[in-house]
Amino acid sequence: MKVKFGASILSWIPPKWTAEGGLYAIQKTAAAGFDLLEILLPPSMDIDTQTVKKQLKDHNLEAVCTFNLPASCHIPFYPKEATLMMKTMLNKTADLDLNFMGGVLHSGIGVFSGEPKTEKEEETVCEVWADVADYAQKLGITIGIEPINRYESYVCTGAEETFAND
Repeated sequence: MKVKFGASILSWIPPKWTAEGGLYAIQKTAAAGFDLLEILLPPSMDIDTQTVKKQLKDHNLEAVCTFNLPASCHIPFYPKEATLMMKTMLNKTADLDLNFMGGVLHSGIGVFSGEPKTEKEEETVCEVWADVADYAQKLGITIGIEPINRYESYVCTGAEETFAND
């Protein structure tokens, strides 16, 4: 197995996807000699997947997608909205012919209830993840859930919690 090295679009552009910024990130990633680019999908999902797919191919780059749930899709508060958003991000990943989607997919960064995660919230997160995981499997996409620190979220703050919700 060949080890591959990559860069995030955040290495080159701010976290707001534009067609021009995306092309710039692709060009800079290729010029720096990386093998792949981490594409942070925008919450608007406004990304021309056919153009990006061609640009990646033209620059001999592989890619993975990532996404961070916005506050409006914080799973414990908005499970239906979160499910819809994650299925949309998976569709965009599939449209790019990619097979990995990672990121902060358990909660909106910086959204807090003021209390520790409840059993009901954990059940809600698990139900949403189960539904989204089934959908991802049908598309052939592997999901990587990124835990973040307790100053950013109360839902999934470490690997132990991530695996417990598996």
